[in-house]
Amino acid sequence: IAKNMSMDFSDCRRVLFVCTGNTCRSPMAEYYFAGLTAGSGIESASAGVGAFPGDPMSEMALQVLAEYGIDGSAFRSRRIGDLTVREADLIVAMGKTHQLEICRSFPFAAEKTVLLMDFAGGGDVADPFGGNREIYRRCLAGMIPALENLAETLVK
Repeated sequence: IAKNMSMDFSDCRRVLFVCTGNTCRSPMAEYYFAGLTAGSGIESASAGVGAFPGDPMSEMALQVLAEYGIDGSAFRSRRIGDLTVREADLIVAMGKTHQLEICRSFPFAAEKTVLLMDFAGGGDVADPFGGNREIYRRCLAGMIPALENLAETLVK
């Protein structure tokens, strides 16, 4: 799968962040990104390739977001599906395995699916699931430069 950094981001108004269980990485990215793009008309959402719909965000993810003044208590997980994929203008995967799964399950979405960390040096966002607060802090801190670059790319 080629890097889609050459794509035209000018019409991206709905961004979907995707990880595995949709309780750690993608909701932290969704909520942090929503703060960066507030008032811009850009909507953010998240889903997981293996999510159990309705689960709350992990306690550590909630605590780390709270350190940034972000309340994620209303969040509930959802599994990625045809509708969520079709509604998204841009799909941002946390890792290569997520990107491959999206492209395998929804071939029509391949051209609008990118890796988050391609906006900041490349690589995957390590899964903090089961880790302590410091692991979650490092996870979000690692995503922030990419989220800021993505927001800057989309907000014109």
